[in-house]
Amino acid sequence: MCGNPNTRLLSRLIIDFLLLLGVYGAALVVLPQQLQTFQRGFHCSDTTLRYPYRQPWLTKVHLTVAVVALPAALLLLVELLRAACVPAEAELKQRFVFVGARIPSFISECYKIIGVYLFGLALTLLVIRITKSSTGRLRPYFMEVCKPSWQSLEGKEYCSTLSALNASQYIEQYSCSDYGASLELLSLVRHSFPSGYVASTSYAMCFLIYYAQARLFARWLRVFRATLQLACGALALLVSLERLSTYQNHISDVAAGMALGALLASFMAIFVGHLFKVVRVKRRQWPRNEQIYGYAGYYDRPTYSY
Repeated sequence: MCGNPNTRLLSRLIIDFLLLLGVYGAALVVLPQQLQTFQRGFHCSDTTLRYPYRQPWLTKVHLTVAVVALPAALLLLVELLRAACVPAEAELKQRFVFVGARIPSFISECYKIIGVYLFGLALTLLVIRITKSSTGRLRPYFMEVCKPSWQSLEGKEYCSTLSALNASQYIEQYSCSDYGASLELLSLVRHSFPSGYVASTSYAMCFLIYYAQARLFARWLRVFRATLQLACGALALLVSLERLSTYQNHISDVAAGMALGALLASFMAIFVGHLFKVVRVKRRQWPRNEQIYGYAGYYDRPTYSY
């Protein structure tokens, strides 16, 4: 049964779906419920934790648009341009056959590149969740939102009651005394490193930059490619500046998020997606009624495997 092309293709689709579902489920559902955030202490004299709380401009809806909807639309647009504008002799016209139906190469290429992108995004979310919970770094607005208090020999104390001499002591066991803050905000106050918004956006934009460089190689597309890459870099930078200007993250959190996103995007584009790999493809005549993977001598073409 495994020798049947229909069975192989269907098995591949099922495995891909289950793999994506498992990684996203672990990153978005299982780990947030099972992982305990490390409770990091603080110094009352630490000025980096005394910034005022500001409502962020970006929400989860904006992040979803930036890392899911926008990349998917751009990937589909680029593949449509290639399918419509690249000459037939310059591109491999490969078609998969499934239960007698020939699948155009446009669909298979979109499936492969979007699958690689989504898998890399899931890995990014997984690393972000594990790192945030294991480090427990306090956000810049920690003092204002939490108003920490702790028990000592003198009773219940606050940072405001300590003398200048004792303000540098390290407080590790504390509780938040600001009951006006929501539970969601109090849980976010210890998830500063790395910046999840910056890491996710940097991954998405860096992947699109690599993809545009690999796929938009025609001369008449160079201006469009450069404009697209510049816009992606500007969007990633804009998100980073927003997290700093609203005091959501420290500058080191933003730098770590950018490095994480760029590193994972490079890994997925170069070593998993093989966007810049040149392979030797054998062309042969495809019999009209033969339902096999058809390739229509030898020539080099940039491609990516999956």
